[in-house]
Amino acid sequence: MKFIRKIILAAIFLFTGIYANAQSQAYFDALDAYNSGNRQAAYRQFSDLVDAEPGNDAAYYYLAILSEDFLEREANFKQAIALDPGNFWYKYALASDYMSNKDADKALALFEELIRDNPKKTSLYYDVVNIYMAKGYSDKAMEALDVIEAQTGKSDPLAMARMQVYMQKGDQQKAFEFLKDYYKDYRSPRLACIMAEYYAGLFQQQEAIKYFEEALEMDPDCVEASYGLAHIYRSLGQYDMYFKHINDFIKSDEVPAEDKVAYMQDLLGSGQFAQMFAPQIDTLMTEMYTSSPTDTTVTGLTAAYYYQTGQVDKALDVYAGILEENPDDAGAAFTHCLIYYYAEDWDNVVTYATAAIQRFDMPLDFLQLRGIAFWQLKEYDNSMEDYRTMLSMAPKDSSVALSCYTAMGDLYHMAGDPKQAYKCYDKALRINPDHAPVLNNYAYYLTETYDKPLKRPDATLRKAMQMSLKTIQQEPDNPTYVDTYAWLLHLVGRDVEAKAMFKHAMLYGGKESRTILEHYATVLQTLGENDLANVYFKQAEALGPDE
Repeated sequence: MKFIRKIILAAIFLFTGIYANAQSQAYFDALDAYNSGNRQAAYRQFSDLVDAEPGNDAAYYYLAILSEDFLEREANFKQAIALDPGNFWYKYALASDYMSNKDADKALALFEELIRDNPKKTSLYYDVVNIYMAKGYSDKAMEALDVIEAQTGKSDPLAMARMQVYMQKGDQQKAFEFLKDYYKDYRSPRLACIMAEYYAGLFQQQEAIKYFEEALEMDPDCVEASYGLAHIYRSLGQYDMYFKHINDFIKSDEVPAEDKVAYMQDLLGSGQFAQMFAPQIDTLMTEMYTSSPTDTTVTGLTAAYYYQTGQVDKALDVYAGILEENPDDAGAAFTHCLIYYYAEDWDNVVTYATAAIQRFDMPLDFLQLRGIAFWQLKEYDNSMEDYRTMLSMAPKDSSVALSCYTAMGDLYHMAGDPKQAYKCYDKALRINPDHAPVLNNYAYYLTETYDKPLKRPDATLRKAMQMSLKTIQQEPDNPTYVDTYAWLLHLVGRDVEAKAMFKHAMLYGGKESRTILEHYATVLQTLGENDLANVYFKQAEALGPDE
């Protein structure tokens, strides 16, 4: 097998001009190391080889390729050239290395020498055109392009190169006039699109449309033309034509998935336009998904779009496909659970979160989702167990501990165990003394033992008021937090202040809570405003119990 490999390598070198005739075993061993990607070993072996065989030009060539230092590479390339002055590839490699290191003069000298020796090798002329343009030699660049055109005829690259030369001279009008004349003799979709874009820039939309349509006649799949036409028609208010052509852009296999996603994100963020043309945008999203059903950026946006537009079943179908294609993608599995979570489909949250917990190594996020789902299903013991598991898995993670102690405090309270609830709240507040959800619930639950106001606040109510005051300082417009503080004011006999607080809560959603309405009505009744109190009691009764 090793003998066959040597024969193949020798044939390659004969073809490229790097001759392998009569090479030593050491040379082929070094070459094996190079071809297997072991650059360090190859470098050492070729270094030893040039010491042992100072006349081996190919060894110097490979040593140059493997050298990381520019001066060392240059010296080795030059030595290879000195040993074999007629070798095209040695000179070309050194010229290219000069270009990479921005030494245009040395590169130009070598390329011009290569052109003298190989006048029919068209690619060399493109190399020198790039150098001429970099150095501002516009006339020489044009002469080199003339040679290419004489050898190969007209082409898109030639037209583009000539336009760049004119633009470098600062003559945009000349560049366009050249292209217009060139297009008469040589028509291509690319050049038609350039012509169209030029006219679009001059706001000559009909001329632009004409050239874009010519591009599509030559190539019906020309996405550049479809995209250009779409936006001209949008600027003209011809939205049926806009969607026709942008649809071709979105479903094209030539357009990278990330470009489609970026375009659709911009379109979805276009406010009123997106609302006016919701059915057409829905079609575009479907086309994008159909064209790239396994691309995660496409599927992520599509699922989010379907969910946000109320098409929950479609969103779930997309994620079912993602999970089928990427069974080990924990992020996709989590988002799948989130869709069920936001849809309040608690049974499926439990089902899919449980499957993920069993499959993946880091199930904290899934445990939290499942814990909430169990809570909503009134399976409080299961919910509590998930939060305890989370605590045991991340005992030093303060954010996890804060979340768990907060939830466990609420669960203990619901189970009728205030002592354990308050212990959990105290642990949470040791982690974050200003955590508003805990402060509010703790303060409110402390009020539940009071069935009427006190003439003088006791220690428990004073503690509750201190905690509740912190929450409204953080979120003064949160109706739940305002309700707790206002109710505490009532319990300590400060009903006039409580009334003002409740009126504020009414402005920020308080009318949607039965508890807040009942509290407000009670305060009004205490102040003797019975008629108004009855209005709010009736509103509270109409709402039904708070969730």
